[in-house]
This record gives sequence, structure tokens and C-alpha cells, in this order.
Amino acid sequence: MRYFLISCLALTLSSCVSLKSVSLTQIPKTRKNRVKAEASKLIFLALNFNNDFVEEVPQKLKEKCRKGKVTGILTKDEVTSYFLFFKRTVTAQGYCVR
Repeated sequence: MRYFLISCLALTLSSCVSLKSVSLTQIPKTRKNRVKAEASKLIFLALNFNNDFVEEVPQKLKEKCRKGKVTGILTKDEVTSYFLFFKRTVTAQGYCVR
């Protein structure tokens, strides 16, 4: 019984991360003001019915660079797999050029 509980605990606490996609736009000459935005969603049993959380990322970048333009954007789409859950995280970072 003890080994069963230890096995269940180890299986529940283990995780694996995979990078699904990466993209990069043209990087500006002046790279002083770095801005970063992230959005994530927890998915149960791989049942995902929408990806609306991704739309938060461009809005967050715009808020951090109100009087400028964000260029040199690096985006990453990562998935972390847990026992019964998946956590999908979209990250974007770039440079605010005024």
C-alpha cells in the first residue's frame, strides 16, 4: 500500500514542458525598453474549447508601451503537462520604441 501511495504521489507531482512554437519579428537598433506580457490557461484532461486567453497578450503589450510601438517581438507557446492537467502559456516580449 505504501509503494502505491508513493507511486501515485510521484505521478501526480511530475510534469513535462514542451515548446510548441517560437516566432520573432525584426529587432530594432535601440533596445532600451523591454516589455513582456504573458497569458496562461489550465486545461483539464486536454479538453480545450477556446483559446480566447491568447488575446490578452497583445493588449498587455500595448498597455506597457502606450506612447510607442512594440517591435522585435519574440513569442513562445509552451505547454506544461501534469498528471490530469495541461497548462498552456503564451509569452511575448519585445522592445518599446518611441
